[in-house]
Amino acid sequence: TKGEVVSAELAGLIDEALEVSAKSGGAFDPTVFPLLELWGFYDSTECERKMPSEEEIEEVLALVDYRLVTIKGDTVRFDPERMQGVLLVLRAGSPAGYVVTGWGMDLGGIAKGYAVDRAVKVLREQGIERGIVDAGGDILCFGHKRNGWSIGIRHPRSANPNETIGVIRVDSGAIATSGDYENYFEVEGIRYHHLIDPATGMPAREAISATVIAPTATQADAWATALFVLGEEGITLLEGLEGFEGSIVLEDKNILTTKGFP
Repeated sequence: TKGEVVSAELAGLIDEALEVSAKSGGAFDPTVFPLLELWGFYDSTECERKMPSEEEIEEVLALVDYRLVTIKGDTVRFDPERMQGVLLVLRAGSPAGYVVTGWGMDLGGIAKGYAVDRAVKVLREQGIERGIVDAGGDILCFGHKRNGWSIGIRHPRSANPNETIGVIRVDSGAIATSGDYENYFEVEGIRYHHLIDPATGMPAREAISATVIAPTATQADAWATALFVLGEEGITLLEGLEGFEGSIVLEDKNILTTKGFP
């Protein structure tokens, strides 16, 4: 069986990613790497983006399935029949990880949240009792603050990145937002963004922004991606997860939230 020994830290992060994948029915899937590569979202050049063909998407979709991956101890294994002749890629956002063309894992949808959790852990170990760590939209508030922490949610269709569509107040916990406004290109007036639906190989279309409140930034980061892909169905799913709340902004600017969303 094909396997790769990784650090205990990386194995733990992949394991948590796969847990979110299973609970979200694959809406969050770290094996989406070849789709993102196909769509050109790893290309940092200024060349004109092109839509992949239906045939290309269909071919690459065969490599996208979190159920291909299993972890035992510090060894990550992959389905030997499906992975035969394909080189391993472990990627946590460009340029980190091993980069080759073919099958791979992209941990960019969870690694930033994990980094926030780690940063807060270090701060606490240094005696910092309260604060807020923000890594580009992945936020963790810790410690008591009178009247709570106020967090603005970016307006997904404003040219001003500081304009908010709402402000939420939390006592503590993590907040993450995924939107179609950070990494995208347009063809004939249609926006194609990097939040790909692993089931179709196309950019998810029901929402334009998704925000999740969770116990950890790692969880909030991954579930914000899952909620964006699932749309309204994701709101129902989050209702059943203890300690989680969520909100999505639809294309018509209507907002749907879980019952306990602040």
